[in-house]
Amino acid sequence: MVDDVCLSGDTPEEHFANLAEFLYRLYACGLKANLSKCSFYKDEVRFLGKIVDRRGVRLDTSTTDAIIKMPAPKDKSQLRSFLGFLSYVSKHIPDLRSARAPLDYLIKPDIKFIWDINHGEAFTKCKQLAGNSALLTHFDPTKPIVLTTDASPYGVGACLSHKVVINNKTRLLPIAYASASLKDAQRNYAQVDREGLGVFWGINNFRQYLLCSNFELHTDCSALVKIFGPKNNLQGCAAGRLSRWATSLMEYSFTVKHIKGSSNNTADSLSRLPVVTPGTVSAISIVARYFQYGFAFRY
Repeated sequence: MVDDVCLSGDTPEEHFANLAEFLYRLYACGLKANLSKCSFYKDEVRFLGKIVDRRGVRLDTSTTDAIIKMPAPKDKSQLRSFLGFLSYVSKHIPDLRSARAPLDYLIKPDIKFIWDINHGEAFTKCKQLAGNSALLTHFDPTKPIVLTTDASPYGVGACLSHKVVINNKTRLLPIAYASASLKDAQRNYAQVDREGLGVFWGINNFRQYLLCSNFELHTDCSALVKIFGPKNNLQGCAAGRLSRWATSLMEYSFTVKHIKGSSNNTADSLSRLPVVTPGTVSAISIVARYFQYGFAFRY
């Protein structure tokens, strides 16, 4: 069931064309929209707990406030509810899985729910991260793409970004963050293997953005530059799972760049992006040809 529909466009003309096509399809299917609940040519819209405008997508304050004000859970059911909220906003939060790892462990079927100071600290940390969530820029296939990956003893994380130049400075604008907890066996991997897993998981997680595109892969593990580079220079014990992962990723087109660990602070989240202000168009002019006949709206 579709409750709300959002339409967008890079220019007023494109937006009008998209709106006209949508209204025509409603008419063709015998459906009508409630005119009193329609809004046209808005600079921003609140949609599913998020705010969307020409700069990007950010969390609505009502969404983050709901998470921040949640009391400490008293049982697994309440904890699952809290973690469900976090999962919905996870694209806006870097390395969330590492922060919530103690909480994820507590909801395992064979683990008894006993809340201690470590869980309380993780709970507070997750709420702080939700309160400092990032503005995500809109994906643009014409702009350079960068994927930054990292790994810890508890999880892997990735950030998909656009590389842009603002005021003669190169910036990485985040498109989405993603992270995953490591399984028990994966936690026993050597650090280079965990870093390799982060690359393998991160690229496949953002497959719909990266396949058939040229992109840069940024990692703070220098060994991966050779392993996942064009020559696939694998030696000794690295020739096992790392070799399989490198072979599996050959369908992608990317270059690997080593960055210092101190510089691997995920992508910049800018509060203000340069935009071109579109011309003002009256909402009446948009829908005049439709509601004058009354076939696309109901009153």
